[in-house]
Amino acid sequence: MELVLVLLVLIAVVYGIVKDYNPQAVLALAGMALFAVAYWLGLHPILPVDKSTGFALFDLFEVFKGIFSYRAAGLGLTIMAVAGFATYMSHVGASLALVRVAVKPVAGIQSSYLMLAICYLVAVFVSLFVTSATGLGLLLMVTMYPVMRNLGISPASACGVIATSQAFEIGPTQTNAIFSAGQSGMDPTSYFVDYQIWLVVPMLLVTMVLHFFWQRHCDRQEGWDPALHRGEHAELDEKGADEVAAPTWYGLLPIIPFVLMMTFSKLLVTTISVSVEVAMLLSVFIGMLCELLRTRSVRTAFAGLSSFLDGMGKVFGPVVALIVCAELFAESLKAIGAIDTLLHSASNAGIGSGLMTLVMVGLIMVAAVIMGSGNAAFLSFSSLAPAVAAKFGVPAVTMLLPMQLASSIGRTVSPIAAVLIACAGIAKVSPFVVVKRTSVPMAGALVTALLLNYLLFM
Repeated sequence: MELVLVLLVLIAVVYGIVKDYNPQAVLALAGMALFAVAYWLGLHPILPVDKSTGFALFDLFEVFKGIFSYRAAGLGLTIMAVAGFATYMSHVGASLALVRVAVKPVAGIQSSYLMLAICYLVAVFVSLFVTSATGLGLLLMVTMYPVMRNLGISPASACGVIATSQAFEIGPTQTNAIFSAGQSGMDPTSYFVDYQIWLVVPMLLVTMVLHFFWQRHCDRQEGWDPALHRGEHAELDEKGADEVAAPTWYGLLPIIPFVLMMTFSKLLVTTISVSVEVAMLLSVFIGMLCELLRTRSVRTAFAGLSSFLDGMGKVFGPVVALIVCAELFAESLKAIGAIDTLLHSASNAGIGSGLMTLVMVGLIMVAAVIMGSGNAAFLSFSSLAPAVAAKFGVPAVTMLLPMQLASSIGRTVSPIAAVLIACAGIAKVSPFVVVKRTSVPMAGALVTALLLNYLLFM
């Protein structure tokens, strides 16, 4: 009986997410419903006897409060600090300065499609420090897009490259990477160095090569000859990013947290450690000092801190609350026994950890395409991975890593993803055209990730 109820709740959750209901509300209500059913059937107490409030309804919300307190003060604070720092870097113009410095060396390349491939690598490098997919896309549309168009690259090809700049969310300061590391029981730096980078470097090379040939193939199909369009100026439908008159050396500011976390880790200085939050806070105050030196105004330098705090607040609802609600839902599935039943059935059917990983990756991919958000897809379902991995006797990271990569890849082939809509709108092309241009490179990247994950870590 309980499995029938679980199936009905799962159908309701999928329906709610597909129909664009608030995912936090959908997951929270579904989780509390399953907890209530588990309690009603005598399968699992809502809270241990020594922690119970004495009233089942209060216990439900006590569980919710406990997850909220634990996540908001830990992982939630980390994610909010990263988002706040990204907002502050945009506010002072440092993100735009970094992109301009990174784009400048490729301007001298004369081969159109070689430049396109190199531009992709440059964009991915910048994504290590500019963590917002949409924000980075807009910055690249202002800086890199005109350079590519001047060399005769088609608007669709240029957008295809720019839209995939955050396709892997690599580095210790990315939201999904931080969450995946936490669920795997390791710090973000170790996750990046010991696992993520071993998959991402080959994925980058595969994607770069596929961009070269796929964009050229699509252009030829559409009758586009770069030689006939050299010297064209990009006609942007909108400005794309608010320009701040920041000096070139401001491009170093977004790199500071990454340098701090890499330096004070097991890679270099092993006797000193620095957390993500401390790296972000210290970098913000360094930025404020730079603003004081640049503007000679204490008021202006201090006012910038508001953008950091605003950035923290903006991700609390969409990201932190989503993590909490997703974890509540995952815990309810465990409480009612759904996870154990599923894994027992999978074991009896001869399904191994490799095939189960494919199932989890497929779930994340579909969710990311439907929702147009890599964060929402990954944070909604990845809480189940540690329990699944434990049952199969494999480290959680071996499932979470391909799931994390699949979430951002799925967003890159979604026509409703904010980054695709923004880039397509500026370049005056259809989002579906951009999806066509991103589809083959992203398919190659996903296959590479799954193959390497299986060979290296499973």
